[in-house]
Amino acid sequence: MQTPARLSAPSSPLVSSAPPIPVRPQRVAFPSLRRRDLLLLPAALTLPTAPAPLPASARGLFRMPPPRLVNRYFLVRAGESVYEGQGLLRTNPVAKTSVDSGLSPVGLRQTARAALELQRLGACEDDCWIWPSITQRAYQAAEIIAAANGVNRSRIVPEYSFLDARGLGAFEWKSLDTLPEVLIISVHYTMNSLSLQLRVN
Repeated sequence: MQTPARLSAPSSPLVSSAPPIPVRPQRVAFPSLRRRDLLLLPAALTLPTAPAPLPASARGLFRMPPPRLVNRYFLVRAGESVYEGQGLLRTNPVAKTSVDSGLSPVGLRQTARAALELQRLGACEDDCWIWPSITQRAYQAAEIIAAANGVNRSRIVPEYSFLDARGLGAFEWKSLDTLPEVLIISVHYTMNSLSLQLRVN
């Protein structure tokens, strides 16, 4: 905004006049810019010079699963538990992580042999993951296998339900000699459920 200049008659050198009024510098008015406009400015400047996109060269659909998987899986049963060494059935989920459910001395030797066999087979040459059940003996076995094969403990991933032993309910704390009876009952129930499924279908 400009200030109007004062018009005055030329003064004589003998007559003193009021001190001169300082002239303020003129402000340059910029158009109002919003932050969004400033942020979009570089994009607007580069768009006209951007090269045209190349045409896509798709040759077909992606097949899932791939035609050939390269994963290898090794199933290892944990060694004998302390309770198995005593000849007792112990499948109650409450006792899964109990120290008493760990490996017996025989189970430790069995697991060490399994770890060396996995090493001989080259199971962990190209990196591997270990998925144990959360039972005490399975996790102990996983740590032994990992140590023997140079696997970092961060690659031991506990599986919380799918690898658990089948609960035996009324047979809990009974002798392992009762297993044939358990198997007979199991086969009976399995056959009945299969025949029901066949009738429905």
